Amino acid sequence: MSIDSTTPAPVVSARGLVGHFPVRSRGLTRRVTGVVHAVCGVSFDLYPGQTLALVGESGCGKSTTARLLLNLIRPTAGSVRYGDRELTALSQRQWRPLRRELQLVFQDPYASLDPRMTVEAIIGEPLRLHGRYEPARVRELLDLVGLNPEHANRFPHEFSGGQRQRIGIARALAVDPRVLVLDEPVSALDVSIRAGVLNLLADLQTTLGLSYLFVSHDLSVVRHLADQVAVMYAGQIVDAGRADDLFASPAHPYTAALLSAVPVPDPRRERARSRIVLDGDLPNPVSPPDGCRFRARCPVYAGRLAEAERVACRDFAPTLRAGPGAAQVACHYPQTAPTTV
Repeated sequence: MSIDSTTPAPVVSARGLVGHFPVRSRGLTRRVTGVVHAVCGVSFDLYPGQTLALVGESGCGKSTTARLLLNLIRPTAGSVRYGDRELTALSQRQWRPLRRELQLVFQDPYASLDPRMTVEAIIGEPLRLHGRYEPARVRELLDLVGLNPEHANRFPHEFSGGQRQRIGIARALAVDPRVLVLDEPVSALDVSIRAGVLNLLADLQTTLGLSYLFVSHDLSVVRHLADQVAVMYAGQIVDAGRADDLFASPAHPYTAALLSAVPVPDPRRERARSRIVLDGDLPNPVSPPDGCRFRARCPVYAGRLAEAERVACRDFAPTLRAGPGAAQVACHYPQTAPTTV
């Protein structure tokens, strides 16, 4: 996925990223009885100073993709390049200096902070690991994320959820990374405090020149933060492009269904909209179907295609290619009509 020929080189590139996990039987033998196809051939580019949002419903593989990118899970196949370095072939020792460059902010601020450590110890831990610890740096980071530096000696249970996530962001920023992978960073927070954390992330990106891989299921959040969007379904990217283009005219029927569920603040417009309801569940990741993985839930396949046209959906898996406008879409029959959201 790219923007245009005038853009700078991507800071991170993934090509054909695959994450498969064995399913083992119970008992002493623990035989491999199947394989979970969690991520299947995902490719994207993350550009300097921009935000790429990876979106989709639970179970689509977006969080697994983020962990494959950071080698927290070893990829089964594919390539991840950071600048001119190939990351998938590196050992854990070779990865260690690169951890300063690529950092992760976890979803749950209640589980990601050690309750037995003070805030100063939590933020200072990556600084100590990389030989850069200074007490003044911890207080500087707390001030940077909008917290009182004098609270460094407190424990996580003394803070609200939003404040804990700010501590997690400060910990990620401690070693001056270039890339932040944000795994659902506001989904565990109250709606009333999400805006503050999102505004903080936007300000930090402008101030520090950060690049974000933003993992989320909430398109209303993604709309205000992302420059590029990649929509995942059943382990594959099915729609990708500029955020404005994708929201204005989704090419894939799955994207159109997701956008139809985003609430509109105008009551009249909300009442006038028609919701696209998808029947059924995600396909079984142990035995994904042939052809298009979305076809069992696809309103276009079910209601608008003749039998002869459905053959392509049943027998041939669509690949990500140029679609209407500037988007890329993995669909045999992409939509062209604009959708107002």
